[in-house]
Amino acid sequence: RRNIYEMTISFDEAVHGVEKTTVIEGKEKKIKVPAGVDDNMRIRFQDFDVLVHVRPSPTFKREGQDIYVEKQISYAQAVLGDVIDVKTIDDSVKIKVRPGTESGSMIRLKEKGVPYPNTKRRGDQYVVIKIHVPEKVSGKAKKILEELKKELA
Repeated sequence: RRNIYEMTISFDEAVHGVEKTTVIEGKEKKIKVPAGVDDNMRIRFQDFDVLVHVRPSPTFKREGQDIYVEKQISYAQAVLGDVIDVKTIDDSVKIKVRPGTESGSMIRLKEKGVPYPNTKRRGDQYVVIKIHVPEKVSGKAKKILEELKKELA
């Protein structure tokens, strides 16, 4: 029977990989966690296994190697289209929102997801567009929206 040790790492450490020093059986060991490991994944070492727990991210939802992130845009941006900044696990990218985009639409960012452990392949990132509807608007905005309501009727 192999000994199993547990280790908790952050979401960021899981997607990018990390090397940690820990004490196992009274000896200091360097544990190299490859980029792309997921929660409850077991990593085999020569004489023991490490069960990895990953803390969730407040920004990103992960499904396998794919990443989902919600991005709020205004009604005007949805109707007219726009270029918006979106966070990925590595950086920030500019993406085009097409005119007439509906709430719940998904934009796929190819290979911007989590690496498959020990490979060069990556999952995708999906940006889920949410249209922000303000509860209160200024008098001027209200007037413009009233005109728009008549125009679109």
